[in-house]
Order: sequence, then structure tokens, then C-alpha cells
Amino acid sequence: MTTPADHVERIERLFRGVWNGENPAVADDLVGPDYLIHDRDLAAELRGPDLYRELAAGTRAVFPDMAFTIEDTVADGDEVAVRWTMTGTHEAPAFGVEPTGRSVELTAVEINRFADGLLVETWTRSDMLGLMEQVGALQSGDE
Repeated sequence: MTTPADHVERIERLFRGVWNGENPAVADDLVGPDYLIHDRDLAAELRGPDLYRELAAGTRAVFPDMAFTIEDTVADGDEVAVRWTMTGTHEAPAFGVEPTGRSVELTAVEINRFADGLLVETWTRSDMLGLMEQVGALQSGDE
């Protein structure tokens, strides 16, 4: 039987392995075959470990030096809430903007659900407006 602490450890392994690029294959061991993220269009095309890896690869294509830091985790039963920060450099087109070389920071909170020890669902709310402002896709109200 897996515990909330086990789920936190799995999330940390996924962030190190997949999002920070240490070992993307770890998704094969930790992500369920029907994994779904609820707020990404890509989820209409892919599921499971392939979806999880493709989300990270797509982000890395725009921000090749991206690094994710887990700021906080809260676990209860089969769910783990994570507050994270991503930093990187805008090196490929995004949001209709050519690469700017700007350093960016994206913050988010997500809820991850596990079943039988595997990650099966994620809900994420990230500061996409702030990210779009940082790459110049939108002008902030202060400019």
C-alpha cells in the first residue's frame, strides 16, 4: 500500500527526471497508462507517460535551460498538491513571439492524483499571463 509520503517522493522523482531532464524514462515507471492533464490541449492527442514526457519536451523546446523547483508539497490520501517555480530562457517562438533571450519565471500550483501507486491525473493553474508578459506577448498594465 502506498502512502501520501510515497506519492510525494514519486512527484519529486518525476520533477527531477522528466521536468529537469535527469531521466525522462522515469515516467514509464511512475505515470499510469491513461494519465490525463486536465488543462492542456495536448491531452486530446496523448495519454500516459508519453503525454507527461511530451509536456516537458514541449516546454523545454521553448526554454531549453528550464529548471523546476518544488517550493511546497501537501499530500492527503492519493493526492499531492505541489507549488513549483520554473525558470528558463526564452529561446524559441512562443505565444506568437520570436525568441527574446529573456529570462523568465513561471509559478504554478497543481494537484496530482495517484491510483495504485501511479500518477493518473493532474490539474494545474499557472501564471501564464505573467509568462506571456515576460516574453513580450502582452504588455503589462505598468508599461
